[in-house]
Amino acid sequence: MSHLEKEKANAGANQLAHEDEARGNASHSSETGEEHDASAVGRTGPLNEAALLGRKTPPWPDSAAANPGHDARAGTRGTVRALAGLLFGLALLVAGNGLFQTLIPLRILQSGYSTFVTGLIQSSYYAGFILGAMINRRLIDRIGQHRTFVAFSAAASILALAFGAAQSPWVLGGVRLLTGVAFMGLYTSVESWLNGTVENEKRGQVFGLYAAINYLAVGSGQFLLNVGAGSGAQQFSISAALFAAAVLPVTLMEGWPAKVNDANLDRVPARTWGESLREMMALAPLGVPGCILAGFIYSNFYALMPVYLQRSGFTTEELATFMGVALIGALLPQYPMGRLSDRIDRRRLVLWTSSVSAILSVILFCFDFRIVTWCATLAYVAVTFTQYGLIVSHVQDRTESHLRVAVSATLLVLFSLGGMTGPTLASALMTFIGPRGLFLFDAVSCVLLALSARHALRVAARTSTAGAEPN
Repeated sequence: MSHLEKEKANAGANQLAHEDEARGNASHSSETGEEHDASAVGRTGPLNEAALLGRKTPPWPDSAAANPGHDARAGTRGTVRALAGLLFGLALLVAGNGLFQTLIPLRILQSGYSTFVTGLIQSSYYAGFILGAMINRRLIDRIGQHRTFVAFSAAASILALAFGAAQSPWVLGGVRLLTGVAFMGLYTSVESWLNGTVENEKRGQVFGLYAAINYLAVGSGQFLLNVGAGSGAQQFSISAALFAAAVLPVTLMEGWPAKVNDANLDRVPARTWGESLREMMALAPLGVPGCILAGFIYSNFYALMPVYLQRSGFTTEELATFMGVALIGALLPQYPMGRLSDRIDRRRLVLWTSSVSAILSVILFCFDFRIVTWCATLAYVAVTFTQYGLIVSHVQDRTESHLRVAVSATLLVLFSLGGMTGPTLASALMTFIGPRGLFLFDAVSCVLLALSARHALRVAARTSTAGAEPN
């Protein structure tokens, strides 16, 4: 056989080998896809089973087929270790935001503006959240959570410095609006990052850890009010520095999630906001009213509690201590409540906690004594600030993995609607009946949240009787 004939024979043999290998890989990919669909059905519950089995799409980014050699669900310890950079960066970010949010009403009041104007400027932050949802809804899927976190951390740092230099209420409101856009991107990236990594059985614990880090950081940030107390610009610079520092652990440590493949995005049917809300109401009736009312309650505390304390005679040092202790105290029940919610229906826990919060709000409204303010507020924050995590975990339990980002954004938009409206309404009530009007508004909000949780439980009982309610 000639040299040329040998080369042709070897080429033919190589071609046959490549064809056999390609057929074997195709068979393996098919088997992996079937296994992924089966596991996805188990995670999302019977209401989504038909949709999952009927859809022909590539494996989603958190699946083993999409990330060979990567186990996205390695247990709670492995998950926390993989997310260490994100959680450390989040702590720095939230510490800066805790200082920033308390500085803002104090700065506005020192400029001579009224309580109502303060409420309007604070509400523009949550208007920015809604605007951010419209802008950022698909950005995270395109560039990944880590790049979104880095970009908006830098933007938040710039905006903190701008707020410290601004004077006009219109400029302050505009900067606050843009800050909301930035933090919408940040919180959506963080929450979708977390929820895309953890399994349903551990979601309450991991989200409880996430919330505990939030409150430890935001409470610690309050004590920075006493740093450079004579210079507002210096304090805003501290917030800007913390926002910038949050980038370092996220970029230098491991644990980045995989970016969603563009081919997957093209095959997912586009959902309008209306369709998303209707689906959420069907799968988790507590999600929509719960997030809006939680937005009322949470935003009122951050935006208007410093106003109440100052109007009640607290000095800046006393105010910083009060807010810091209250928010650090809020971290204590987060992880235990998360573990409890993995065993008890989350909706029932929302009903119980919101009922207790309503009672504590009535006590704060009726008794204007320092000892009552201290004790009742500490108890109120500890109980109330578990509610958003319970609501989000409940909704995410019923969400398909490839919709995590969209659902996280929708939940934050609903929360932002409440956050945008709450301080405006509560500040108007405070203008008419005095600073304690804040607690009357909170009491009504908590009662409405309890009624919403009770309604969701009744709907669950009816659907459970019909055999359609997932665990």
